[in-house]
Amino acid sequence: MAAVKKGRSKFKGMMRVSPLKPGLRGSQNWMAAQMRAAKHSPKAFFRFILKIVGTFFALIFIGLWLGGYLPAVRESLNSWKIDRLMAAGFVVEKIDVMGERRLNERDIRIAAQIQTGSYFFGVDLDAARDRTESLPWVDRAVVRRLWPNRIVVQIVETTPYALWQDEGKLHLLAESGALIVPVETASSVPTGLRTYVGAQAPAAAQGIESMLAPYDEVWSRVESLVQFPSGRWDLYLRNNIVVKLPPEEAERAVGQLAALDRETFILSRDVGVIDMRLPDRIGLKAKPVQIAQSS
Repeated sequence: MAAVKKGRSKFKGMMRVSPLKPGLRGSQNWMAAQMRAAKHSPKAFFRFILKIVGTFFALIFIGLWLGGYLPAVRESLNSWKIDRLMAAGFVVEKIDVMGERRLNERDIRIAAQIQTGSYFFGVDLDAARDRTESLPWVDRAVVRRLWPNRIVVQIVETTPYALWQDEGKLHLLAESGALIVPVETASSVPTGLRTYVGAQAPAAAQGIESMLAPYDEVWSRVESLVQFPSGRWDLYLRNNIVVKLPPEEAERAVGQLAALDRETFILSRDVGVIDMRLPDRIGLKAKPVQIAQSS
């Protein structure tokens, strides 16, 4: 059997190198190069310091992000900023309310939800405006800051346009068709308001008015308007005449009635009902005769 010659392995004497060693060695070489450059140049020194500081803060940021602490840090910084600004005098010291007549100033302040002593720049002006405009009688509102410590809430109150009667209850109606308040809760009710009757009457009020307004002979005499489920209207005049309009071509009927009044003064006569529902004729009905009772 042939003897195997023993010899030194060709790997003997070679140093084992960790797989991380080259990376660490490269970092050490880079650091050494940066430090040598910093010794010879002030600009390089400052750049070196900035890189160290930037790396430090980047590591802190990554640690906070991975740990889920960033929202808490932001909240703390924001609270600190607000505290410093309030300490410097940026607080609400006065709240002025302008434009109220029917509304109570206290109710407007409660709706706006702005407190004296609160952070001046922390007041949500849009939210305060929306809450104020939700109040009855408020048509629109403006909320603004006045330097250095005032908040102004200015409102424009709704002007009652008409009365709306439904199921025996009266409400004040805005021109837009929106309800203001029940009449029983209003401190005052303007005189001379027309009354609209019917469940859908508020939504149709502007339409019927725009149709009647060009015919002043009729519109100036109208005291109340009753809308039926079919959409047809009856007009109740101030002298107790009832005008029955057709469900279709109502404007044609009103124009015909206005022309007839210019010729015959029919709207000033002792008539109870003027029926315009048929296209080819006008029906007239006398007022009921009232018999005086003797005592």
